[in-house]
Amino acid sequence: MQINNLFDILEAEDSKLKVIIMKIQSSNSNAAIRLELGSRLKKARMDRQLTQQELAEKAGISLRTVSVMENGGDFRVESMLCIMRVLGYLENLNTLLPELVINPEDYASLGKERQRVSRKRSKPENTGAWKWGDET
Repeated sequence: MQINNLFDILEAEDSKLKVIIMKIQSSNSNAAIRLELGSRLKKARMDRQLTQQELAEKAGISLRTVSVMENGGDFRVESMLCIMRVLGYLENLNTLLPELVINPEDYASLGKERQRVSRKRSKPENTGAWKWGDET
């Protein structure tokens, strides 16, 4: 029995091989998640009967990028977005990061939309009486 990568679990079943897909969880390493995403990407591409070259051309990326992604390598978000668009999965990002819905009654109390997170400031040390700075 041969294991193609660390997260493909192969089981012999009446001379057929069955691949069990890993569930992506927060306890998985980034490398493990990339391997799983690559495996799912390859399956989606093959289900649409596209070669890596055809997918690369339709997505406007290189063949090497598709190969690297399918093998769990590092990739840019831009490349993943291009491939998701071609494969018809781009709208699934709404499930991944849903837009926050605010109750209209609560909206007035929010004020301006936050642009960044502020940190607690430490109080300056009290060095004694205040001076203008030109005094010695």
